[in-house]
Amino acid sequence: MASRKRRNTILIVIAAVVVLAVLGGSRCRRGGRSTEVQVSVVRNGRLEQRAAGTGRLEGLTRVEISAATMGLIDTIAVSEGDNVARGDLLLRLETSEASASVDETEAAIYSATVAWTSAKRLRDRMESLYDAGLASDEELLSAREAQSTAWASVLRARASSEMALDALSKTEYTSPIDGIVTALNVEAGEMAVVGTMNNPGTVLLTVEDMSTLLVRVTMVESEVVDVSPGMRAEITLDALPDTTFEGTVTGVGLASTTTSLTSGDVAEYEVTVELMNPDSRLRSGMSASVEIITAEKDSCLYLPVQCVVPRPDPADSTRDVDMVLLVEAGKVRPVPVTTGIVGVMDIEVLGVQDGDSVVSGPLEALRDLGDGEAVTTGGRGRGGRRGPGN
Repeated sequence: MASRKRRNTILIVIAAVVVLAVLGGSRCRRGGRSTEVQVSVVRNGRLEQRAAGTGRLEGLTRVEISAATMGLIDTIAVSEGDNVARGDLLLRLETSEASASVDETEAAIYSATVAWTSAKRLRDRMESLYDAGLASDEELLSAREAQSTAWASVLRARASSEMALDALSKTEYTSPIDGIVTALNVEAGEMAVVGTMNNPGTVLLTVEDMSTLLVRVTMVESEVVDVSPGMRAEITLDALPDTTFEGTVTGVGLASTTTSLTSGDVAEYEVTVELMNPDSRLRSGMSASVEIITAEKDSCLYLPVQCVVPRPDPADSTRDVDMVLLVEAGKVRPVPVTTGIVGVMDIEVLGVQDGDSVVSGPLEALRDLGDGEAVTTGGRGRGGRRGPGN
C-alpha cells in the first residue's frame, strides 16, 4: 500500500514537471516572437531642404572676341589679366591690304563721279537740242540712259568703299565692356581665321566683367522645380574645398539645356547663382558645387527619412499613407504622419511628439510589423540631426 502511494506521488511530481516545462516552453516561444529593431527619437529643431547642382565660375558678362576677318595678327596691346575699359585697343591685324582696298575704292568713286558728271552735261545739252528741234527722241533717251548708268556706277563704287572701310575696321579690335582679359589665345604673327558654318573661327581673346561672379549651375528637372530667384545658396569650389561662399539665385532657366532627349533621359536646366563674398583667389572657369536652400524652418519636428514608410490606410485599405511605427512599452503602434520639407537625411513630420521613439530599421520590420507586436530595441538609431547641415 505504501509502495502504491509512493508511485502515485512520483507520477504526480513528473506530471507537474512536464506541465511546468510545457508552460515554460510556451512562455519562451511567446518571448521569441519579439522582434529586434533599431529606434530613433523625434527631434525638434532647424531643418533645411536643398537642391544641388554643379557648374563653373564666370564673370557677370563674358565676351569671346572672334576673328571677323582673315589676317595676320600685327599688334597685341594687352596681356592676360589686364584691366581694360570699354573702347580700349586689344589687338590689331596687319592693315596694308585693307588700306589698299580703301584707297582703290575711293579712286573708283572719283572716277565714277567724273563719268556721271560728264553724262549729266551730255544729257543737259541733248535736252536743249531736243527743245530746239535739233535732236531726236532716240538721242535724248540715249543721253538719259547714259546718265543713269553712270549714277549706278557711282553707287557701286560707294558700296565697295563702305565694304572696304568695314574690312579695315575689322582689323582693329577694342574692348566691348569694362573688364579683365581672362584669356589671350593668340600671339603676334599668327593668322586669324574666320569661322564657317562647320568650323569655328579663331577666338582671339576673352574679356569678362569680374566685378560680379556667377556660377551657372546645371540642375535636373526634379530639383529645379523648387528653385526660384532670391533663394540663398552655398557654393564650394574644387580648388578651395575648405571655403564656403554665400550666393543668391538670380535666374532660373525656362528651357532645357539638354539638346535631345531619348527615353529615360532627364532634362536639365541652367540656374544662375551670384556670389555674395568673392575674393581674389577666384578665377573664371573654376569648377563649383552649389547647394540652394529651397525651404527652411527654424523649429519643426523631424526624423530620419527611413523612419517614414508607406503602409495601408486603416480607414481605406486600397491606398497607402505615410506612417511611422511608434514604440510604446515594448510594442509598436503604426501612426499616420504628414510629411513636410526634406533635408539631406531627415524629414519633417506631423503626427508625433518631440521625444517619441519610432522604429528606424531594419527594413523588414518597418514593412511587416503589425499593431501591438512586441519589439526589443537592439540598437538605437540616430535622432534627426540639428542645425543647418540638414
